[in-house]
Amino acid sequence: MSQFDEVFASSEWAFAFAESLDRQLGDDRILTVGSARDGAAEPLAGPTRVLALEFTAAGGETGVVTLLAGQALGQALEQAASDEILLTACASALDAAVRTIGERAGVDIDPDAAAEIDTEPQFDDAVDRRVIYPLLDGGDLLGCVMLQVRPAASVPDAPSPAAAGDANGSRNPALTARESAGGSDNPLGASYVLADVEMGVTAELGRCRMTVRELLSITPGAVIDLDRAAGAPVDVLVNGTLIARGEVVVIDEEFGIRISELIPQPAAAR
Repeated sequence: MSQFDEVFASSEWAFAFAESLDRQLGDDRILTVGSARDGAAEPLAGPTRVLALEFTAAGGETGVVTLLAGQALGQALEQAASDEILLTACASALDAAVRTIGERAGVDIDPDAAAEIDTEPQFDDAVDRRVIYPLLDGGDLLGCVMLQVRPAASVPDAPSPAAAGDANGSRNPALTARESAGGSDNPLGASYVLADVEMGVTAELGRCRMTVRELLSITPGAVIDLDRAAGAPVDVLVNGTLIARGEVVVIDEEFGIRISELIPQPAAAR
């Protein structure tokens, strides 16, 4: 079991990164975080800029947070930086991501200096654990942010099936029940242990950016333009993580959401 299990089960660090980057940009675009994936990053159109911040955890595991920025995002960030350097524009976002990772993992993290690298990161499927989140502006892919963790050299091998059971090598009934719950067809992969925990669910119709002047000028009857087209699906989020999309319906004079799409969650969250 890794001390980063909680990190890979949550998109909190990726949202912290995107929010910090959004504040740095300060323009009309609204950065959102897409669905997680543990395979290769989505291809970006045109030249790609790569920034990486490596870190070492107190338990000996090492990791790196990497930004793959498409041409449009890279240019916008450079223009937003005081010295017109991409690394300067992204420094606070990388720090926010690593700080959130440490808080979520409950472990002290020692970050190295961030740097721009010439090549995209390479993965070793035998030892690397990773998750990748697309950075979106509406439906446009602007870049990807990735977390990659490599175990410490002293981390022991995973226990054998016999070790997970009793002294006679039979399976532990509680472990078997947990495996059955985790391996069910439930796309959210919720463990039966957490089945009765209440969580806040948010339905998001759309977003917009406004200046303080525009905000203060709002009066009854004013119309606020959102970044969604009419008829577009509504996002359903749990603790900031996108889990589904659907359409707004009326049930007994109250609004509801009819789910039309479930968003696959990373394997580490199942």
